[in-house]
Amino acid sequence: MLTRDGVIARYIFAFCFFFLSGSELITGWCATVSGVLGTIEFATAVLWYSPLYDWAEYLKSKAEPQIIPKQDKL
Repeated sequence: MLTRDGVIARYIFAFCFFFLSGSELITGWCATVSGVLGTIEFATAVLWYSPLYDWAEYLKSKAEPQIIPKQDKL
């Protein structure tokens, strides 16, 4: 779940991406990528959810050291 500040930042990023491609400051593939990124940022802002947070938590859980029990030697 995103914080309020995170949502506001995503709206700002979405506006910037849409403005760049819509005003033809960038064209071609760059404009296409900018439009896609704007759509992604807008969707994450509207839903107050970012899959990057889930991915980061998943990686943190995998990175925790695992304790291996000692085995008795004969």
